[in-house]
Amino acid sequence: MYLSLAAIRFLLSLPSALAVGLLLLPRLIGEDGKRFKPAVAALALVRAVFGFALLYVTARAIFPADRPIEFDTLWEFTVNTSVGNAWIWTQLIAFLFAALAAARLFIASDLLDQVTLWVGVVLIAVVSVTGHAIDDGLPRWTQVSFLLHTAAGLTWLGGLLGLVWWMFTARGKPPELAAQLAERWSFIAKVAMAIVAVSGFAIAWENVGSIPNMLATPYGRMLTLKLVFLCAVLLAALALARYITRRPEGEFNFAWYSKVGAGESVFALALLSIAGYIAVITPAAHETSLYWPLPFRLSYIATWGQNPAMFSPIWWWGVAAVVLAVVAALIWWTPTTRQYRLYATPAISAAALISLSVSFATEAYTDTYDDPTQDYTAESVSRGLAHFQENCIGCHGAQGEGNGPLAKDLKNQQGLLVQPADLTAPHVGTHTIGDIFHWLTHGGQSGVMPAFGEQLDVDDRWDVINFLLMMSYSNRARFMSAQPMIQWLIAPDFALIDPEENATSLFKLRGVPTLVSFARCGSSNGDPTARAASVKIAHAAAKAAGVNQVTIYDAACPQEAKGREVVHPKAVETAYSVINRYPNETPSEEIEEAHFLVDRSGYIRARFRTFAPDEGNTQKLSGLAAELAREPLIEISLHSH
Repeated sequence: MYLSLAAIRFLLSLPSALAVGLLLLPRLIGEDGKRFKPAVAALALVRAVFGFALLYVTARAIFPADRPIEFDTLWEFTVNTSVGNAWIWTQLIAFLFAALAAARLFIASDLLDQVTLWVGVVLIAVVSVTGHAIDDGLPRWTQVSFLLHTAAGLTWLGGLLGLVWWMFTARGKPPELAAQLAERWSFIAKVAMAIVAVSGFAIAWENVGSIPNMLATPYGRMLTLKLVFLCAVLLAALALARYITRRPEGEFNFAWYSKVGAGESVFALALLSIAGYIAVITPAAHETSLYWPLPFRLSYIATWGQNPAMFSPIWWWGVAAVVLAVVAALIWWTPTTRQYRLYATPAISAAALISLSVSFATEAYTDTYDDPTQDYTAESVSRGLAHFQENCIGCHGAQGEGNGPLAKDLKNQQGLLVQPADLTAPHVGTHTIGDIFHWLTHGGQSGVMPAFGEQLDVDDRWDVINFLLMMSYSNRARFMSAQPMIQWLIAPDFALIDPEENATSLFKLRGVPTLVSFARCGSSNGDPTARAASVKIAHAAAKAAGVNQVTIYDAACPQEAKGREVVHPKAVETAYSVINRYPNETPSEEIEEAHFLVDRSGYIRARFRTFAPDEGNTQKLSGLAAELAREPLIEISLHSH
């Protein structure tokens, strides 16, 4: 069905683009364009007729396959959906364009020609609203980028095809007229391609999501192929531009120019067909099951970011890159070797770039860039902790430090002792979550860690990963205090109820700092009276500082000290206990009392153990809240560790 929809979009875009090109080109050199009028009218009519096929194929792609599409059903779909309403408006513009193009057959008017041209440009621009641009959830700048991208791109395509048509049929035309047309069209093409490049970047930013997605998703791979064809188009355009500037005075090689332009048109049509396809498939940013096709990926964090030992393979490849770059520069600038520079310098520079890339390369798997099926929430972390305790502590230890009871006896297939990984160490952050998912599914790199693909389903494995991501910072969290820290630990999200009894979440409180408070006022540990007083002071301090407060208190805590309530308090307490670590204290999944200050972007920045009138934490909270409120809001992903 995607192919059918893409084919219809291709057949919609091509006639209208060519019609616009045939309207535009004669105006560049003052021709009346009479010989193109029948073609423009026919192309406009074809576009209008094919619009009905687009409606049917779109409906067929949305409706269940076993449901017949009758006239009443199609009518209801057209008038009652945003997709149908978008089709109505684009089809009205298409019929207006066809009517104006037909009127030109009988009326010779410069004003009519101008109006027809601009209606045609609008028509090719609104092609985008029958694809991803119809998503009203996209930012306004992205929606505008779609319109500019299609308008500029199809105007360029139509003008290019029209130029080739003009050149092939330019019998008896003066060479200088052809050169004038080529020069003026070249300027318009440059402007159009600049718009295509800028708007295309904006669209890719929204729909691709990341550079790895260019290879790891069907959308990204098609976009990469589109860029390859674009490079071919630009090379052909460069050849044409060089000819225009270097042609002999009074001469113009119609045949050569037409053939190169025709070759450029072939690649341009390939671009259009790919654009029609990626407009109807799932954007890369929305894919969750990704397939990375290469056995490596490029990463600074996993290579140079680990401060590799001098003259390790990473260093040698980096040294080779520098040496080759220097050699390429010497060949380019040394007079005695300049005769070789057109070939030697690009080749050696390419070798330098490859060497540099190898120095940044680290192992990758088909799952390396997979997106999680479970969000980074306290509930997920709590489930992941349970799975970890059931399957992993024998080797990795209860705290994930690689010191489990089985750790000292682990050997690989060669009989060598293998130490389980310390999952709280910084190296965990050098791997993608997809890497960790791959090892959980298929077994670890050392050959000692077994595969858990059978014991844990996909969601369970992602729960374990969410727990591991949080635990990898637990050593640092032990030293977190009521002091401002850099942004490094994202607060796990969780569901809560707001004061109006509506369901919301911690993530939706972003924009204002939030104090997440835990307390067991009925616990036998400590002084219950002091703890009740502490939570009252915390509540008053949060209110005075202008921060949100979320409380996970037991029934013994004062009711007036409670803030927003959590839907699953035990899961949230269990998850946050992972980072509620203190030196020389036994970890516990129950939090007697702790208060975490989350900044307006969603990072945990400080922790308060208690609040008392004489210890100054109230003033520290107020000062920190004011400081965090002045920081810029950072858009973060819940998995951007």
